[in-house]
Amino acid sequence: MAGVYRGKISMGCALCRKRRLRCDRGQPSCSQCLRVKQECFGYRDPDTLRVYDQSAEVASKAQARYCAGRQCGGPSQQSPTEGSPPSTLPLIYSPISDDQRAMSFVISYYIGTDQHRGLLLFLPSLLENDPSPALKASAKAVGLLGMTAMPHVKQRAREEYSIALCATNSALRDPTTAISDSTLGAVLLLSLYELFTSRPTEMGGGWKDHAQGAAKLLELRGEEQLNSPVGLELFTIVRFQNVISSVFLRLGSRIHNSPTIAALSQIARSKRNEHARPIETLYNMLIDLNDIAIEVDEAHLQSDLEKQQLLIERSILLDARLQAWMTSLGTAWSYKVIDDPRSHLPKSTYPPIYDNRYHIYHGVSIATMWNNYRQTRIVLNEMVRMMALRRWRLQNLPQCQQIIYQSTGIIEHMAGDICDSIPYYFISGEVGFGSIYRVLWPLFIAGRCAAAGSAAKEWATQILDLIGNITGIQQAIGMSHLLKQQKPASVIPGGDLVTETIFNKAARLSPGSD
Repeated sequence: MAGVYRGKISMGCALCRKRRLRCDRGQPSCSQCLRVKQECFGYRDPDTLRVYDQSAEVASKAQARYCAGRQCGGPSQQSPTEGSPPSTLPLIYSPISDDQRAMSFVISYYIGTDQHRGLLLFLPSLLENDPSPALKASAKAVGLLGMTAMPHVKQRAREEYSIALCATNSALRDPTTAISDSTLGAVLLLSLYELFTSRPTEMGGGWKDHAQGAAKLLELRGEEQLNSPVGLELFTIVRFQNVISSVFLRLGSRIHNSPTIAALSQIARSKRNEHARPIETLYNMLIDLNDIAIEVDEAHLQSDLEKQQLLIERSILLDARLQAWMTSLGTAWSYKVIDDPRSHLPKSTYPPIYDNRYHIYHGVSIATMWNNYRQTRIVLNEMVRMMALRRWRLQNLPQCQQIIYQSTGIIEHMAGDICDSIPYYFISGEVGFGSIYRVLWPLFIAGRCAAAGSAAKEWATQILDLIGNITGIQQAIGMSHLLKQQKPASVIPGGDLVTETIFNKAARLSPGSD
């Protein structure tokens, strides 16, 4: 491919550019779109690499020059038998290296375009302004993973990962490069590599180390990191990655509880507009969930029923706060529920649709925030349900049975909403891997906590299989295998197999169950 970079472009949203208005680039919607009640489809990134395929254009121009030479009666009219070389040499394409293919893959599937934005929106700016050896090697390693159908590339990806690891460690030993955006970006890419190549049961190794290392860097980088769009984006990604690793992966990291991170989070909140501040509120509630989860594990190990009752009450209060957060969201966070997909999608729609219904969001980032909310409520109510089950089994308290019914209903509702959101990730137009990887844990949590034999559990397992087989992401394959096990290892704080057995029996007592 002959490529060309076409420079910077207008940063406003499509509507503001069309109406020649100044766009304030608010998140998740600019004020102009909100004012006229129009959907805002996001903004152009001035630093995004714009690589256009120029192969056809170059070939066309070369052919035109060649034909013009023949028509003008130049040397190109001479016969080959006359011994004169042609005036225009044939167009020769140089072979594309694996490194070039890897970076093209990253641009196509992780960075995206103005219309179809990917996960790693910060990467073009870093590659242009601070292309450190660690960042370039880690980006190539991730890109090569997308080409593993080529037999030799899998080994190349591992080699590039090793190079990136060495370069990152070297950068971390230097006080100046250790706190650069480029080094933090490299650590995030290394964690992404581990995410794609490790099974869920292996997440305590490389992925945990990278996630916790990235979180430590936030403290070292200080307030200055929040003064640029790239720095603020990196800060947001690392914080969510860290707290999710604590709650949903149970890897025990508590960096977010540090006073430094708390202070930086307040500053980050002040830098967001009112439409993006719900992100900070949800993050704070995730921290509260993590604190409760740690205490739930401790109370379970000590068989402390009184403490568990207090934790049930705290959890129910947190769930009420999550509901209030949901109802406070503005129109930019809203989504549509399509109950008749046949009127919107062809019969060959892929992937399959859950319960003949799906959601339409304003973007994958909005859908992902909703699914973070849903999986948070699932985990919270699963902890409540398990603690209530124990008290019901040991003390036969009627109020515990009511709590079980209520928590079960919330879990099934949230699991169904996660399943309904999945088709949007495939039909949104936003680039593949950058979208799909963000649904794995919500889908797994939905399938893990839904009642045994439920449609949501079966559908989640099917879709994780589908994602794993198409993309080769080992996480998805491993999650699907865990859901297929009759007695999967518990991923919920305070969970055990005894409780699972009790629940499977108790679930049949739930209203509406068969």
